Amino acid sequence: MVVKNGRFGKFLACSKYPDCRFSKPITTGVACPKDGCDGYIAAKRSKKGKTFYGCTKYPKCNFAAWDKPVAKKCPLCSASFLLERVQAAGSYLYCQDKECGYRKQKAE
Repeated sequence: MVVKNGRFGKFLACSKYPDCRFSKPITTGVACPKDGCDGYIAAKRSKKGKTFYGCTKYPKCNFAAWDKPVAKKCPLCSASFLLERVQAAGSYLYCQDKECGYRKQKAE
C-alpha cells in the first residue's frame, strides 16, 4: 500500500494502482457520529479544492463538516468528538451540537 494524491485528496492504494483497483481513504481516526453508521471521518477535497471532512461510507452516510474533527469527548454533552476551527486570531475547539455551546481556546 502506498499513499497517493488524487483529485479529491490523499488515499491509500495498491502499489500497482490503477491496474490493481484496491484503494482505501486515509481517516482521521474519528468514528462517524450518525446513528447506524460504522464509517470513519476522512479528509476530502471539494471540486473547488477546499478541504472538508466526510464519512468514508458516502453515499450511504452523508455526514460532512468543514472543520477538522478531533478525537476528544465534549466535557459538557459527552459528544464523541470536537471540531477544531483555525482562524487568524488563533484556533479553538468546539462541540458540533449547537445546543451544547462548548467552546475552548486551543493551547498553542
